[in-house]
Amino acid sequence: SKNVHECLKRLNESVVNLDLIQQLLCHIDDELCEGAVLVFLPGLRDIQDLLSALSADRRFADASRWRLLPLHSSLSPAEQQAVFETMPPGVRKVVIATNIAETSITIDDVVYVVDAARVKENRYDADRGLATLEEVFVSRAAARQRRGRAGRVRPGVAFHLVTRLAHDGEFDVYPQPEILRTSLEDLVLQFLVLDLGDPKKFLRGAVSPPTAQAVDRALELLAQIDALE
Repeated sequence: SKNVHECLKRLNESVVNLDLIQQLLCHIDDELCEGAVLVFLPGLRDIQDLLSALSADRRFADASRWRLLPLHSSLSPAEQQAVFETMPPGVRKVVIATNIAETSITIDDVVYVVDAARVKENRYDADRGLATLEEVFVSRAAARQRRGRAGRVRPGVAFHLVTRLAHDGEFDVYPQPEILRTSLEDLVLQFLVLDLGDPKKFLRGAVSPPTAQAVDRALELLAQIDALE
């Protein structure tokens, strides 16, 4: 419809829309069957913001009908264990997680997945020697992995909060290898300590080899701190 076209024109897919996620949770509760919901968000701040928004809503603040649980690497093992608890009848569990729930953890009773399609990744600029933590689109492979978290015990539904155009045109097919998006000082130093030969030559044979400039930068930094003879 015309209204849908107008909404999509204004949609900023590089921003996580917490209001949309809240409305989608209401839709799931009103229109779909029982089952736990797994929400993928890029970082801890987003998880806290969504939890605050939901807790301030009278509907989601009802502990007799909702159980809102965060899931991220900063939680203790005991706190993470809470996401695996089976809820009594009439109580819907909503797990709000980072990509830790993408592959590391399987929550069997999840029937619905809400994917914000964003992730925080370490990136390294070899030209400036600058490491940053950036929020980017997930890869198509990661989106597929997230989709697979739904319906482990019965048919499920996944909602990806991006357009098909963005998914097909802007997402990488696979995640960028970590060797290409992090500084190489630790790796190069390990090569030298283990006496594996010239790190430049060795790394050129990697499946996804880093640039010669990135290796040179690592050697320069190691020399500056007197880590090399």
